[in-house]
Amino acid sequence: MNRNRIQFYPDVTLLNSLNSDAERFGVAISTLVTDILKRHYGLVPELTQTHSDLNVIVFSEVIEYISKLSQGEEFDLLSASPTYAKIDMTYAGNPSAIRAKIGKTFAKSVGSKPFTKVAVNKDQNGKIIRSKNNAATYVKL
Repeated sequence: MNRNRIQFYPDVTLLNSLNSDAERFGVAISTLVTDILKRHYGLVPELTQTHSDLNVIVFSEVIEYISKLSQGEEFDLLSASPTYAKIDMTYAGNPSAIRAKIGKTFAKSVGSKPFTKVAVNKDQNGKIIRSKNNAATYVKL
């Protein structure tokens, strides 16, 4: 995939707004800006959910799922979020990294708000325990 880098210098007000929204959506500012620009230029269908939208939905579903688990119960994102499980691995015939990006964002969020009572599930050798779908598993603390 061809990645181009663009620099821009937002004023303080815009930067604060971008930071606030990126934090609210649980995504990087670059992801948020990309989502906004794709929508603005009509590069995604009107009713298509952006990466930022999906992140919010998936995290909400995971929070609800975890709230119903007992301490010590294991889960993976595929079982915790119906939306995550339905995200296509391809988009317009090309590989799509959205599911992987959401998974990485979740993994980085483990142990911090709102996932303070979640840990990566590891064996005695410190290796991540994977589900039958080869997804990383987590445990409710």
